Amino acid sequence: MGKSLDGINIVEFDSNMGAAYATMLLAENGAHAIKIEPPGGSRERGTPHFHVLNRSKRALELDLDDHASQARIADLIRWADIVVTGFTPARLKQLNLDPESIRRINPRAIALSVPPLGSRGPDADFDANDDLVAARGGITGSQWARSGNPVALVFPAASYSAGVMAATAAVAAILARGANRAGDAVEVSILAGAFSLQTGAILRHEALTTLYDGPLDPLGPIPVYRLFEAADGKYLFVACGNATFWGKFAIAIDRPDLVSDPRFENAPWGIAPWYWEPLKDIIEPIIRTRTRDEWLGILREYDVPCAPVMTRHDFIDHPQTRALAMRNEIDDPALGRMIQMGLPLFLSDTPGEITGPAPKAGNDRAALQWLAEPKRDAPPEKDLRTAGQPPLDGVIVLDFASYIAGSYGPMILAQLGAEVIKIESLEGDSFRNFGFGFLGWNQGKRGISVNLATEEGREIIDGLADKADIVVENLRPGRMRKFGFDYESLAARNPRIIYMSINGFGNRGPEHNQPGFDPLLQARSGVMAAQGGHHGHPVYLTCAICDYGAAMLSAFGCVLALRARELTGRGQLCETSLLQAAMAFQAGEFAFYPGRPDMENGGAENRGRSALSRAYGCRDREWLFISLTDDTQWNALRTILPGLPNANWDAAAAEPNEGSLAAALAEQFARLNRNDALAALKKSAIPATRVNHLGELFDDPQVIANDLIAELSHSQWGRVKQTGMLTKFSATPGTIGRAAPMLGEHTDEILREYLGYPAEKIAALRAARIVK
Repeated sequence: MGKSLDGINIVEFDSNMGAAYATMLLAENGAHAIKIEPPGGSRERGTPHFHVLNRSKRALELDLDDHASQARIADLIRWADIVVTGFTPARLKQLNLDPESIRRINPRAIALSVPPLGSRGPDADFDANDDLVAARGGITGSQWARSGNPVALVFPAASYSAGVMAATAAVAAILARGANRAGDAVEVSILAGAFSLQTGAILRHEALTTLYDGPLDPLGPIPVYRLFEAADGKYLFVACGNATFWGKFAIAIDRPDLVSDPRFENAPWGIAPWYWEPLKDIIEPIIRTRTRDEWLGILREYDVPCAPVMTRHDFIDHPQTRALAMRNEIDDPALGRMIQMGLPLFLSDTPGEITGPAPKAGNDRAALQWLAEPKRDAPPEKDLRTAGQPPLDGVIVLDFASYIAGSYGPMILAQLGAEVIKIESLEGDSFRNFGFGFLGWNQGKRGISVNLATEEGREIIDGLADKADIVVENLRPGRMRKFGFDYESLAARNPRIIYMSINGFGNRGPEHNQPGFDPLLQARSGVMAAQGGHHGHPVYLTCAICDYGAAMLSAFGCVLALRARELTGRGQLCETSLLQAAMAFQAGEFAFYPGRPDMENGGAENRGRSALSRAYGCRDREWLFISLTDDTQWNALRTILPGLPNANWDAAAAEPNEGSLAAALAEQFARLNRNDALAALKKSAIPATRVNHLGELFDDPQVIANDLIAELSHSQWGRVKQTGMLTKFSATPGTIGRAAPMLGEHTDEILREYLGYPAEKIAALRAARIVK
């Protein structure tokens, strides 16, 4: 059985985790991928991240700084359809790997760049690692803590996000290139990856107020959507995400009176903040009366969404994980027998495949054989045409989805140029209750409101499906079949239809029909326990990696299926889930082998990995983040901050994030204003950046320079600032055509444009409450 990217060649130059992950995802869907490492191999070899993010590739060693390597580099570029780098713009120029140099060698090649902070702006040439980008991109500053101070995540979320987005952009560029066009220069920065995980929160409008007005509780946002400790000291997450679940929960804990208590009206999300603590004080002692397993049994009996807090070790062996083939054993040539995550996407017609472990250091024989095969010389440049339309121009997407996991994927497709039609009931997407957050997950779409319970409403959907390329849905298993809009029914009408299904636990396995919310998979997947650390309570991540991750994976699956359709002429069923996303966005952490390092060592007030890779507060109550990597930087830091301990580099690098060195550094930075401290650090070439809170992103020069903020006109709210273009295409740029639609805002024009309905028929349908 073929794969979506059969016939595609990739050369990746060793740089950062985002670039490595993008290449891995492409390789496991059929591309031939060669990783170019420096002599002696990548400095990341031996780490769990390297040996997961570089599987299914072949390796060659090459000294990029040696002028004698230029001919070999040119041969690699001529061989490649996609050239992947993660260097800063200055480094790309130095190595002749910038898009212009690549185009001169091979006009058909796609230059995919995953720079840390983007290719423009005052800090474009700052080679920031994931911790620094997370600080700059708002992730560190937005993680809840009782202190209100920044909290560093214990895994590289921004890099994983950028990797998935970059892989999606690369496939879109392949689609845009077609048979007779030039390749494009494509960019997805790690900073854009951080933004992609926060699109519902990166919003600015004068009427916008925070959804959570109470304490920033690291156990969860509201009293019935949070972590609880049971009688045996074990934790579970209860996710009463709507009024129905809240009512069931009140009955399950034998307190039905809470539903009628006037203090808690409009529960769960509409409880006044000053009543959060009183309700929590009622519930917590009740949960402490039984063991966790007892409560899980009771709550599931009452159909209340809940989950145990598990470790990553527990989760990789869970029956549902195995049922989705997300537990994979592989013989690594360096680390021995490993357990890693499986494939985070299912494509029914062109499934992906893990073709092998990360390659040995040195020159891989298979890579040399690939290069020795007859080259597909690029056509003369005069025969190439560069299109000005975005990559997915002309692609029609029917979006039946809601929540973040469903809605954000079609939004990504809209940014790539697809025409996305959001289909809602007459009542609307339940996530409209999240106000401005809804705008963050639904920009660029048109909206139609249809009563699917009526024959006329279903006729409308059938007519749209006959013309559509992609359908996206995230209803609980079986719901789309009830309406006759499951894959089999739609494919019988339109064999070219691509059908993307997203749910909590997949469409098979012992727990596939459980309700799925982001924190339930956070709890199960081990990330809450890892962020909490060995000696503290688990931590709720405000960065919803499972929801956003599933959405990003769904967009990747859609473009893979479009590419497969070009090869086969057929559409197919595609699936992903919050479970798969939870693992895909901890890919390097789901690596188990003898000698595995401790990656579960966080804390509710975790400031960083060590004293020299950590957030520090300054005199003006602003925060910065430093991340030193060698003795030169350590010696420079001691020069500009006199009074630090007289320790050598090895000793300083081993200092914990709350030890004596961290205390000394905290004292020193507390004497300086942040801008002064950052200026001194930059002058001494010490890696450091500001810690941004979400509101500060709108005014950050680096963010603005890379077009990561857009100002859109909304029909109700007027001008709204929110997330801008996350993927950049030089020749086929996408645009954000509109803000999120009002309920039924485009019903009339969609019925006219796609189905040819006259105004009289539309009016009759509206009068009969078939459309809104």
